[in-house]
Amino acid sequence: MWLSRVELKNFKSYRQQVFQFPQPGEGRNLVLIGGVNGYGKTTLLEALYVGLYGEEAVNHKALDRAGLKAKSYGHFLETAFYKMALSEGQDRMEVGVEFSRNDGGALRVTRKWFFDGKGKYRDQKVVVETLSSGTWRFRDEDELPDLLEGYATPPWLAPFFFFDGEKIADLADEDRTGWIRNGLENLLGVVLVQELRQQLTDYVARKMRDAGGIDEARVDELKRKLDEEARKLAAIVTEQEALRQQLIEKRNERERLTTRLKDMAQGSDARTVAEVAEAQSRAEQAEEKSWRRLREIFSGALPLQLIRRDLYGALEETLAAEARLTEWEQSKDQMQPRWEQFRDTFFKSDWLRVISQLPGARDSLERTLAEAWDSLFNPRPDSCATAIWHDYLQTQERRKLVDMREQGKLSAEELRQALENHKTTEAEKWRLQQELIRLQGVDGENKAEEIDSLTQQLQATQEKLDILGRELGAKDNEHKALQGDINSQTATYERERKKLVEGHPERVAAREAERVIGMIDDLLLDVFNLKLQALSEAATRIFRALHEKDQVASIKIACDGRATLFSREGTEINLPKSHGESKLFVMALVGALAEVTGYRVPLIVDTPLASLSKAHCDNLLRYWTSDPERQVILLAQDMEIGDQSRLAASITKSYLLTHQQIGHGVGRTDAVENKYFGDMP
Repeated sequence: MWLSRVELKNFKSYRQQVFQFPQPGEGRNLVLIGGVNGYGKTTLLEALYVGLYGEEAVNHKALDRAGLKAKSYGHFLETAFYKMALSEGQDRMEVGVEFSRNDGGALRVTRKWFFDGKGKYRDQKVVVETLSSGTWRFRDEDELPDLLEGYATPPWLAPFFFFDGEKIADLADEDRTGWIRNGLENLLGVVLVQELRQQLTDYVARKMRDAGGIDEARVDELKRKLDEEARKLAAIVTEQEALRQQLIEKRNERERLTTRLKDMAQGSDARTVAEVAEAQSRAEQAEEKSWRRLREIFSGALPLQLIRRDLYGALEETLAAEARLTEWEQSKDQMQPRWEQFRDTFFKSDWLRVISQLPGARDSLERTLAEAWDSLFNPRPDSCATAIWHDYLQTQERRKLVDMREQGKLSAEELRQALENHKTTEAEKWRLQQELIRLQGVDGENKAEEIDSLTQQLQATQEKLDILGRELGAKDNEHKALQGDINSQTATYERERKKLVEGHPERVAAREAERVIGMIDDLLLDVFNLKLQALSEAATRIFRALHEKDQVASIKIACDGRATLFSREGTEINLPKSHGESKLFVMALVGALAEVTGYRVPLIVDTPLASLSKAHCDNLLRYWTSDPERQVILLAQDMEIGDQSRLAASITKSYLLTHQQIGHGVGRTDAVENKYFGDMP
């Protein structure tokens, strides 16, 4: 698929403009759209979002995740409405977006927004059309979500393909790497399978209600409590995301203040202030990382190490025996339908019909058959447990519990090193803070006052960062504890629910549905682990191709979405800290997500190459043009792209944005075809 057409009317600085893009192929897949900052490059990306998704772009926070901001849908539209439109007798703003497919099909979405005489948003109209066999036909607006999945991409996936290249670098922050797991789940369709699982769960609940039973009220109460806990967990996740966003903003503010101090370094003393401020920033990052490592030890490996070895060994033996008992019971249950079939066939014999007429013969035969059948399974194997004591643990949790001991091994030396490292980094942070406070000898009274003010702002920002870090840590612990409670309650709920399933026609159907649910759980786990390995390998290959250094040997992505970089010696490397390296890192992850999931959607990036070195720019452009069948649209100035000659063979179309001042602070943008580098053949 490719983006084939975008039409704008009265949208921000575009009075009326049509962009048309040819199908990628024959080695050409690159579209360049350039212009001076403020001429409308980002506007085109915003138009794509609100044109395709309307209010959903705000509801799913797609605009925010793509690096664009919107307080609300109505506020965004009122701000975007061309300022001279009302004076020209126009009360409508319009965006049309068209995606085409290789099979000749196409989707066209046209949104028209209407405003009153004061420029306030009133209403909108959406026109949806599809092209098939050369004929356009209108479709119902309710069909748009399904059509977007077939012709373009749904709103919750769009930020992985349409984004601001400068803002996306923030996703490299270690506290935000959970987006990787969310992206993989969405792109693989895991969310849809989870919806199917929920539908099956609801089906089981309905069947159990139809079956009735004295335990129904208890199961309903367990479900109510479980739903309430899930709502609490969702609220905590929202608070965590808000705190992470504040952390990112404060870190950006700290970087900005540090840069300003560095820029003022004209005299030797001023340089000293800037150097100390920069060293302090590095020390704070090191202290934060060492504290995070201690938290991981205290909440993970250390508690397991404190369990007596013989006690843990006994637990492993008990779990293994319970697993064998479960397997034995399952094998017996699976054979139960064969027993019913065998018994019915047995008594249908003509000879047995005669025998069964004798007094007590039928009962004796029934009893003899039942005893013979039971002897196939009893006595149970000696290696089986006599009862299930740990029924609150599901199969996956049992495997995790057995594996945790091995994975969580912690030596006294490792603990001592972690404590000493935190103590050292904390002392270095305090020393640099004191040195920065004492350092006041700067030439020029005004500069000294300004540096003093910046230093105070930097200290206040760091204090706020420390507070936010502690609050986020507390929320993380609260999240972990509540998730543990939910897992335990879920196990109890599932156990009680299964009791209702046995021995009733309605419950037989529920039991079959529960088997499908179990299969889904196992399938999702296996598929996700398999894709995580492929994602790690793809991210490693792409990042190494983009980065000019050779220090990163591999990238490992954990099941929670956290990405860790390793050197050739197998030691962990800090996530990239510079803005340019963070951008390359996220670009590699986004590319790996698309590659592993096979999701071939056009890539549209605003400001893709800013803050990158020439070598990194060359590598990134080489990567984007390596797949001639996938459309890549770059909204970038020519100084970012560089020399035309190296890309001429890959460019399908280009536009140069020009700007004309109309008056009263209002301008108009026009796009000129194939003038990006001047005249193109």
